[in-house]
Amino acid sequence: MTGKKKKTSEYVTEKTRKEFASYVEHPRYGRYPHYTGENPQNDYVDIHLHWRLKPEFCIANTAVAADLSRQSEALFPVTYYYDEKRICRDCDKPFIFFAQEQKHWYEDLGFFIDADCVRCIHCRKKEQWLARQKQRYDEFFHNTDRTADETLKMVDCCLTLIEEGIFTMKQEKQVRTLINSVKEQYAQQCAQLLERLNILKSVEEITDEEKEKS
Repeated sequence: MTGKKKKTSEYVTEKTRKEFASYVEHPRYGRYPHYTGENPQNDYVDIHLHWRLKPEFCIANTAVAADLSRQSEALFPVTYYYDEKRICRDCDKPFIFFAQEQKHWYEDLGFFIDADCVRCIHCRKKEQWLARQKQRYDEFFHNTDRTADETLKMVDCCLTLIEEGIFTMKQEKQVRTLINSVKEQYAQQCAQLLERLNILKSVEEITDEEKEKS
């Protein structure tokens, strides 16, 4: 005889709240596990969990059934998603890759079932923002008929990408040339951009000195 199934609210304890209090909060799914009371285990017949799902990262009683008709075709379809504990690749903070989030990825957005979530929501948003900055920079770079205003925007994108570690100070000469080409029309803005560039140059010099000492 099976025991009476718990209410989902009964899984949320003070211990649970303390364990996940430091996890990154997702704007849609929150910070804490979403308990469903479902805890299916692999039988490799009717139940297939993802091969990467490890017991130490799987949050029990959070399973959500998959709709296989909406998943991309895969050799081993996943029949249930679980909330999973993760550590962000970029910021090293813990976060949850929610079962409902996985369902959205693999069924609504059409992501391949082996696509994995390695960054917290904030670092994912930052990565997307940086990708847009890089795309804008590339568009400006390949536009041979740039206006002075577009040149300023190109410099701003380039400095942002240097500040974020995407580009290096090897871009310095190009940035100075671009600034000089529009400084008569935009003296104040160019002064601000030069200040950012000079700060980056100073940081590079300090870093190089510290490396030499060590």
